[in-house]
Amino acid sequence: MNISQSIVALGLLGSFCFSVQADEQGSVLDGVSIKRYVPQSGSLPACTHIARHGETEIVTSSDRLFYRTDSQSPLIRSPIDILVDAHSVVFNPVEKLFYATDTGNHRLITFADPASDTWDTFATSLAGIKLQRPHDIVFDDATGWMYALNPNSSEVFRFKGSGGDVAVLDLSKHLGYSRALTIDNGTLYVIGSSHGVVVEVTDFEKQAFQIHTSFGKKKNAVAGSWLTTGLVLNDVDYYQGHWYATSYFCPAYAGNEDCDENKFIRFKTWDDLKTGKWDDLSSLLPSKVVPYFLTPHADGLDIAMFSHEARGQADWIYRLTLATPESADQ
Repeated sequence: MNISQSIVALGLLGSFCFSVQADEQGSVLDGVSIKRYVPQSGSLPACTHIARHGETEIVTSSDRLFYRTDSQSPLIRSPIDILVDAHSVVFNPVEKLFYATDTGNHRLITFADPASDTWDTFATSLAGIKLQRPHDIVFDDATGWMYALNPNSSEVFRFKGSGGDVAVLDLSKHLGYSRALTIDNGTLYVIGSSHGVVVEVTDFEKQAFQIHTSFGKKKNAVAGSWLTTGLVLNDVDYYQGHWYATSYFCPAYAGNEDCDENKFIRFKTWDDLKTGKWDDLSSLLPSKVVPYFLTPHADGLDIAMFSHEARGQADWIYRLTLATPESADQ
């Protein structure tokens, strides 16, 4: 996301006001409930992703990782202190290792325990291609494949941990800046951020894919607003019958336009994305704060959020849950 290139100086922080609609009590709209998950008070220094493995949760927070081993405990800062602008973490159950995108250092690292300062460099290149600010990394439980992403060149790498085969899918002719990867029901999706599209990889081996476009796209951009750019997708993930999508909308890129409209939407089908048939859930989230990576799981859909203009002021994980039919009737 290259946030460091455009962060406003600390002296200007007072000019931004964060309207928090989704506070600790939460907000509800048409059966969708969103409330702050962590931290319950204060702010993380940054926040792009939360990973879960059993009872362990790891929040990726720029140059640091924060973790806890049960949901009732406060987050603890990991002693791993070599990261620069890291973006995401995933657990590989085959190797019993966590993988992290050490984005600013242009590499992937591994570690077994966030409570330890022990870590290893996994790769600075894959398939003979240098890693350049790798953003996202995911693990496919069904196949054991891992996938990582070079955002600027839209190169997707497929590998099976250390010593395994490595392949690359080059989408540079079809995508611009691309921030995220998603695995759903055994299918890999590449999130084309600047183009506002989602690439569904139907057969990685055969380099086969189809592109799902978004309604209302006005121009290619790494960030913006609904009225000026159309969707600038950070992540798209599936949860309980809907696809949910976040966009990089913020005051610095929106200019005089509304930076909250359509920054967090949901839709049922790819045709709905193409035709604009979606629900805008943005009012359930804090105003002027960017929703970034999504993490679906049995307990809800976690939404990592950060302030583009004022890092460390409004950087939280929110959790979305859906009302059951019984509770909705009460």
